[in-house]
Amino acid sequence: MTAHLPAATARGRALERDLAAIVGKGAVSCEPSDLWAMSRDCWPRALLWTRAGKTPHPPDVVAWPSSTDEVARIVRFAAGNGAAVVPFGAGSGVCGAAVPTAGGIALDLKRMGALSEVDLPRRFAQVEAGMIGQRLDELLEAQGATLGHFPSSIYCSTVGGWLAARSAGQLSSRYGKIEDMVLSLEAVDGTGEVLRTASGPSAGPDLVQLLVGSEGTLAVITSAALRIWPRPRAQWLRGVRFRSTEAGTSALRALFRSGLRPAVARLYDPLDSLLARGGTGGGQMRLPEPLRSVVAGARTEALRFALRAPALLNRLVDTLPPTSLLVLGFEGDGAFAAADAREEGELGLEILAAEGGEDEGPSAGEKWFANRYAMGYRQSPLFSAGAFADTMEVATTWDRLAGLYRGVREAVASHAFVMAHFSHAYLEGCSIYFTFLGLAGGAGEGDLSLAESRYDACWQSALSAACDSGATLSHHHGIGLHKQSFLPREHGEGMAQLEALKRAFDPHGILNPGKLVS
Repeated sequence: MTAHLPAATARGRALERDLAAIVGKGAVSCEPSDLWAMSRDCWPRALLWTRAGKTPHPPDVVAWPSSTDEVARIVRFAAGNGAAVVPFGAGSGVCGAAVPTAGGIALDLKRMGALSEVDLPRRFAQVEAGMIGQRLDELLEAQGATLGHFPSSIYCSTVGGWLAARSAGQLSSRYGKIEDMVLSLEAVDGTGEVLRTASGPSAGPDLVQLLVGSEGTLAVITSAALRIWPRPRAQWLRGVRFRSTEAGTSALRALFRSGLRPAVARLYDPLDSLLARGGTGGGQMRLPEPLRSVVAGARTEALRFALRAPALLNRLVDTLPPTSLLVLGFEGDGAFAAADAREEGELGLEILAAEGGEDEGPSAGEKWFANRYAMGYRQSPLFSAGAFADTMEVATTWDRLAGLYRGVREAVASHAFVMAHFSHAYLEGCSIYFTFLGLAGGAGEGDLSLAESRYDACWQSALSAACDSGATLSHHHGIGLHKQSFLPREHGEGMAQLEALKRAFDPHGILNPGKLVS
């Protein structure tokens, strides 16, 4: 259905005139298409709105600042006029953190996309918050460097968005998450004051880590110094087969407790293992119908019919061969890069073999690497067919991992089709990345209400099970509107301290209101 474009309001026009004095007439807009573009991110619940032609939360105006000074002036103006300010990167977030629920000013930072300094000997790069991830990687590659941060959204996400949500890349087991890479920040708080943190070690609380993950509620991040590394010269990839998911997670734990730091260690559950092999289980069987229609995202009644019985689909998954596939990868960047990567890889294989792993050669790893960004671009046919698709990335300690996997699958089984893989593994534990596929319904207004209720019921069950299993609500997608109601279960009495921080950084309550804290 064609989206309903929101009309400019009198308040929006007034804000537009005032903001033009700060950023210029060409950098502020109340045009309906601009308001619509800034009304949501990629939260699947918001995609249901778009599918139904609804725009429930447009901003009043969009501004495109070009400097930290302009951001500060906009925030000071907003504080004096009671206007909300919602930072916007590239809109790839999947939790509704960029939805402007109070209207106000959508602050699009993409004009602030400069890479001002790269110092490989000192291992840092200075970059503005609006820099798109893929562009940053290309610029660093030209200087023989890498950030080591490769989220699946790299083509359509920004450095500021990464920092706001505590993003993780596909090689986080080697390089860490974004909070492990940030050395210093420049940001604007809710009074319009510019905060610049120390570029080296400093005493006392870490102000950088207060702002990372705050989703634009404490300050608008405008620039960051990030840790960089020499670009790897060699890569070693393998597929390793395990008799079960439990055997695979046990082997992963042994691998990371050995002291090795693979660049990638990705374990698929039985269904995801079949899909990773192209629908076959190493010669054992092909994916049966109706599972094939579901995972193929068929734009047919077959898909809708299959999703009417998610519990049956999930029971069919339990009849698949129980084997799990691990994609393992190491990198080398020194004078003996290839030898170093191979030596670490072979040592890793020895550890995994002792846990029952069978080396399947490089093809599975190479296939994953070649298609590592493809999954994020497969949702449109599913939504068009009347389904919803979403992912949940939760994490816990190794001893709770099996219970988390079982608990979420059981809780969601009656609501949606479920598959999962284990990635972002560390010494202490691991993340599980669940994929949900459920029936949404038609595109009419009544159908939207039904679709939202089905979607919400699925997520309510999933997050409740995750919390009951001792998992964190998010490993790297953030909280946004999506998971906010569950945040007190994770932080408990600490919510009062988070609210006090909000009042200190944003006394007027204008920065991304309605997110993280009340």
